[in-house]
Amino acid sequence: NMGCPGESTTTMIDGLCPVSVLRKYPYVGSQLLAAVVYLRLHAGHVSPVTLDIGANDVDHDIDYTTCAISPKLAGDLATMDYNLTHVILPQLKAAMEVDGRMTGDLLMMNYYNPFQNHCPNSASFAQMYNQHLADDAHGYATMVDVFDAFGGATVPNPNICAYTWMCSDYYYLLAIHNTTPGYQVIANAFEQTAGY
Repeated sequence: NMGCPGESTTTMIDGLCPVSVLRKYPYVGSQLLAAVVYLRLHAGHVSPVTLDIGANDVDHDIDYTTCAISPKLAGDLATMDYNLTHVILPQLKAAMEVDGRMTGDLLMMNYYNPFQNHCPNSASFAQMYNQHLADDAHGYATMVDVFDAFGGATVPNPNICAYTWMCSDYYYLLAIHNTTPGYQVIANAFEQTAGY
C-alpha cells in the first residue's frame, strides 16, 4: 500500500506527499517512482495493481457551503487528464510489462459523490469527473465502478451516510472519507472487477 493521504496526480508525480507521516509503506521520492521501481523489481509477480487517484485534484472545486462549482474545474480536470494519460498510467503500464506483455491487472476506481445529498446539483459534476477518469484509463487500466456501488446518482442517497462520514459532525473535507462499511464496498467492487 503506497497510498499517500491527500495525494493528487501532481503530488503523485513530484513526490510532495501532503501527509507523508501517514503513509503505510516507506519510500523516498514520489509515490509513482516507488511503485514503478517496486513493479520492475517484482516483474510478473504483482497483480492486481490498484489505483485510487484524482479526487484531490478536484475536491476543492465544489464549495460545500454554497454548492457552487469553481471556474477552475476545467483547468484542474485538464491537469489531472494530462498527468494520468501522459505520465502515471503509461509508466505503471510499462512497469507491468514483461517482454511487451502485461503481466497483471491495472485497476483504477471512479468515485462516489459524497456531496450529492447536500448539493444535489453536484451529480453532473461527479458524472463528468468519472467520465474523465474513464477516458483517461482507456488503453491503460480497467475501471472499477465505485460510483454505482455507492448507489449512483440517486438523491437522496442513504448509502452516503452509511459509507462515508458526511452525516457526522466531522469537517466536510474529512467527512468525505469512507467508514469501514464504505471501504468494504470499495474492496468488493475491486474484487468483482478483477474476478479473483
